[in-house]
Amino acid sequence: MSSGHVVVRLKSGSDGDATHIPAPGVHTQVNPPTLYLEKTAQQWMERRGEARPGVKYILERLPAGYTMWQRPRPGKPTTVDKYLFGHPDHKRFDSPNRFYPHFEHLMDNGGSNIGCPCTVCAGSAGLLLKNSSSRNTSSSVSSSSRAPAPRISKHFSTDPQQPISFVGQPIKERPKPTSSGYVDEEGTPDVYRNLIEKLRRHGTIDEKIEEPLSPDWLAEKELLPALLQELLHNEQWKPRQGDILLFVRNLPEHVSIVRNEDTGEYQLYNEDTNECVGTPIWEAGLVGQTPVKDQIASDSVIYSGLRLEPLPNLNDPDKSLSKRYRYVPLRQTRPFILWEQFLGNIPQEDWHPTIHNALTVTSTLSLVGKHRFRGTWPDASIYCHAMYLGHELIAVGDTVRLLPSSSSMHDENGNCDIMLIKSIRIKWSNLDKASNNDYDEGRPYNSAVWLYGTALTSDALRSDKRWLSDATDGHSLKAAAGYSDWYPLHPPSKELAIPHTRCIGRVYERDAMAAFLGAENHDLLALGTDVGGSGLLKARNFSSKHDQRIVKDDATWYWGDNRADSLGLQTINGLDVSKFDQLRDVKELRKKIKILEADKGPAASSRQPATVKTSARNIRDFMAVELPPTPNRNIANRTLNGSSSVTSSFDREAGMNMGQKRMRADSTSDEVGEHDVEIHQSTVVVDHIAARRKKKPTVQVVIDD
Repeated sequence: MSSGHVVVRLKSGSDGDATHIPAPGVHTQVNPPTLYLEKTAQQWMERRGEARPGVKYILERLPAGYTMWQRPRPGKPTTVDKYLFGHPDHKRFDSPNRFYPHFEHLMDNGGSNIGCPCTVCAGSAGLLLKNSSSRNTSSSVSSSSRAPAPRISKHFSTDPQQPISFVGQPIKERPKPTSSGYVDEEGTPDVYRNLIEKLRRHGTIDEKIEEPLSPDWLAEKELLPALLQELLHNEQWKPRQGDILLFVRNLPEHVSIVRNEDTGEYQLYNEDTNECVGTPIWEAGLVGQTPVKDQIASDSVIYSGLRLEPLPNLNDPDKSLSKRYRYVPLRQTRPFILWEQFLGNIPQEDWHPTIHNALTVTSTLSLVGKHRFRGTWPDASIYCHAMYLGHELIAVGDTVRLLPSSSSMHDENGNCDIMLIKSIRIKWSNLDKASNNDYDEGRPYNSAVWLYGTALTSDALRSDKRWLSDATDGHSLKAAAGYSDWYPLHPPSKELAIPHTRCIGRVYERDAMAAFLGAENHDLLALGTDVGGSGLLKARNFSSKHDQRIVKDDATWYWGDNRADSLGLQTINGLDVSKFDQLRDVKELRKKIKILEADKGPAASSRQPATVKTSARNIRDFMAVELPPTPNRNIANRTLNGSSSVTSSFDREAGMNMGQKRMRADSTSDEVGEHDVEIHQSTVVVDHIAARRKKKPTVQVVIDD
């Protein structure tokens, strides 16, 4: 080491790749790499506020895997160019100033380069430390809904105790926090922007999405698998956490909700006196908890219910309405998709305020469980496990109802289309035209959510018998099997791709739908599976005019970061969501994460990944968490007998009787009117098998039927 220098010790961790060295011949290694050791040490001590006047510093060594090399400059052999090799992307640093932001990021993040703002990792949007006699002011971010400029370490600030002289000495320029967006406002690396930059460099990538420094991601990783398995095996009529339902707050056991066949109204029917006793007061509420499972016999459980929190006004800062939660049995609830059926004959001035609140959030969307990033520059897709669409949680594996396309509008026979979802994807396109400054200038690339899967229709004339396969059998179709004979809309080697706007929602089992509507089971053959489609279009139109976030941006949908953001909630299950949680300390949680990662040791690869014991407050903006039952009331979900029918399952859990006292439901004709242009001419068929075999970009063909 150079004499007269104070040696600066490194922190543990490095991303260096020792195999990244220049080809033999022209370059010679510089050892020791004094240039980088001295300049990097000096900058680091200054940024830490620990440099003393007149003292020179030198690193004990470079981070593991990094080496310095030099070569004569082409055309000017008397000048030597020096480079630092070892970057995992096999790109070299051409100066200590260019290397320093990368070095500091490694030191601050245990050797991880995720979210690194240097110019080698981030390209043209990265930070470059320069010497200058003036300071540049950083641009501000105008929208709180976008991530701010990348987090700059506390070392990138002037020590307030050091006098600042504007004459006689050059001032190090503070790195300009250009809007590269590589970390969010909590300092969590922006994995998606990093993946886009990696796609730009490599052309094609296919990677799992991991956010090991995000407490929310770790909590989601722990809870999501069990949730997905539960959704896969449960009937689709069952309410899910985060769903919005119609519910009646108070309903005596001897009173039920029936449809009066003379007036078409849904009324309260007293089964003891055999008379109608009024009109139900419907409210709209968020499902905060589903019935608790695995109760033991000694609990003497006699209730099965949901925690429903009245939906507050999205546009009003007062969210106290959500605190008036209620535990209600399933028989007092209905899917909100049926709002028009249950409220159509009630004057709007008599509606509960939560009904308008629920209609206002119909055109909202948020994704759940983003798990894979695939792309070929300049296009990419993010694969998701589920999404909240309006009032429902929709997951991969669900059978959903589809709005008619422009070329196959609703007909008098009630024919309709359904899809068995195989994947939910965020599609990004035109990334090559995107500005690196997208967090200041708005999203510069096209984003859309598409559903891929097996599509079928009840109209045999629109199908081809050559397309029949096992995918059309009753078992595969789950909830839709009881409604009709279904015919494929495409060959079995292909998938249908539709924008999210064509999705109505989950298909509810026929017996459950009959109970919801107070209809005899056979009457649903006339109703079909398109019940509620007309009401959905009206609700989306209402939402686009009354959700001020949509109106302000002159848009048609609001794409939320999570369910709480989409609904404008401050609390779920009585707990503040992360944005409003004053006790949330991500830095402290991240420290615990690093401790756990360090404790894993060399045998970590053979064990399960360590997870942080996160509280409910770390996951509740992802979706509503399930809390323990209240001490003075047990709320249980009776487990289903796998051999029992949907009818017995629904009757047992919802407590709905399909006896002679039920009044007949009229056949509804859901004439679908003018659609929003965004759902027109958007459906494509994807030949996914051929694409996998040839490993070429998927070919998409527009359907014109």
